[in-house]
Formats: sequence, C-alpha cells, structure tokens
Amino acid sequence: MHRVDDHPSSRAKSANSFTRSWRARVAARSLLLAATSVLFACQPKLTVGEWECSENGAPVGVPPNTDPIAVPWSTSFENGFCDYTQLAGFCFADPAASYRTVASPVHSGQFAAAFSVTTADSTGTQTRCVRQGALPPAAYYGAWYYVPARATNSAFWNLLHFQGGDPSVQHYLWDVSLVNTPNGDLQLTVYDFLANNGLGMVRKPNAPPIPIAAWFHIQFYLKRAADATGEIVLYQDGQRLLDVSGVITDDSTWGQWYVGNIATGLMPPDSTVYVDDVTIDTKL
Repeated sequence: MHRVDDHPSSRAKSANSFTRSWRARVAARSLLLAATSVLFACQPKLTVGEWECSENGAPVGVPPNTDPIAVPWSTSFENGFCDYTQLAGFCFADPAASYRTVASPVHSGQFAAAFSVTTADSTGTQTRCVRQGALPPAAYYGAWYYVPARATNSAFWNLLHFQGGDPSVQHYLWDVSLVNTPNGDLQLTVYDFLANNGLGMVRKPNAPPIPIAAWFHIQFYLKRAADATGEIVLYQDGQRLLDVSGVITDDSTWGQWYVGNIATGLMPPDSTVYVDDVTIDTKL
C-alpha cells in the first residue's frame, strides 16, 4: 500500500511548512482582512487513502519532487489519488478534515474527489492535493468544482493555491478563493501575494456567481516571470473574468499547486466540495 507517510522527506515537510506559514500569514492578513488566527493550531496528517498505487502489482517508482512537471497532465480520480502520489505529489488532511473518492456527484468517469472541512474545529480547516516540481513556464491550471450549498464566508475559503520556493521552504504566490456577494451568492476572487512589495493585493474579477449544486470549471493561466513580464488570467466556465499582465507572477524556480478545500470562517461550519477532471495544459 503506497502511503505518503512511507516517504517522509520533503513531502511531509512541504505540507507542514505550508501549514505553519500559511496559518501565520492568514492570521496576520486573510484574504478578506478578517481575524482568523485562533483557528490555526495544528499540523496536517498526511495520507493517500486506501488506494494501491502500482502497475500490474509492481510498485511504481516515484520521480524526484524537483523534476519539471510534464504537460499535459490530468487526473479524474479514476485511480484514486495515485495520479498525484506516483508523480511526487501528495494529498493531506487536517485530523478533523478528510478527502476521499466518491461515485456521486461526478463530472466525468466513475469517480470524483470529495474534500471535507469543518470550521467549527481548529483541527479540521484544510484538505488538499498537491502537484509539485518545476512548474511550466506558462500553463493553464484547471479543475471542475461542485459546491453543494451556499455558505456565509466571514474569513477565508480557498480552492486553488500556488506557492513557490524550494522543497524545504515555500512562500505564497496566488490564490483563487470564494467570497460572498452582497446578496449572499458566492463568486471567485484572486489574491496576489507578490503585489505591493509583498504586502499582497486582492484582484477582484468581474465574476458571476458560481452555480450551486452544479459543476463549474475554474481555469487559471499562469505565465511565470520573476520580473514585470508575467501574466495571470482567470476563467470560469470558459469566460475570461480577470487578466493581469506586466506583473511579477513567480519569483521561484520550483513550485506547488494545491487543489482542494480550506476554510476558516463558514456558516454553516461544515463544508464539502467536490473536484473532478484536474488538468495542467498549455492550451485552454
């Protein structure tokens, strides 16, 4: 049985480093500038579930987590979470959070992934899957999401996250998160951690509400640049919502892309989001 726990080195360090630094950063300045520090108290427990990641019964060699991420890449969770773990990626959950495969709802195939958190328990605020390595110079990062019910978000609710650095120390780059509109609907927004000399900036797209209890597609184009030649574009169901060019987008040579669910102030407090057909591609 292949488990991330069996490969402690940089994967476990990476998740723990992310959690410690993420929680410190959010406590100081959440996406919505809300005070959320009391909810950040524990480290994630690493696991990949009960899937045997092998080919014809033989163990699969995992490449170094510093290798370039080859594109196109995709997973529809038909092999559970093996499409992550076989490529030096990993999945993790706080003790009171969880991730699993489900047969319904699905966007394609037989399975999707369910990421469940609770903001009523400080040990259950996040669960994610991560691709890591040398990110492509420019690529579209996509995932289909299904949010079964509206919730009031008073702090932070993140779906996609990018960070860079090296396998031992990372810092944040970009977030795609959910915020409430004045009438209580949910819409996508983007946070730029590198803007304003590292103080960060909310880049609010002209976004329609996300559909509830229906699949919708998020795509984030990242043209990586350590100088002011980078570009990011956010799409929802193929509609361009935000295009920012002429900016620093990634000051690292190694990075991580997180897909899943993290929240710190929801009402009702329990949240499960479903994810399917995750992709990294050079084409939209």
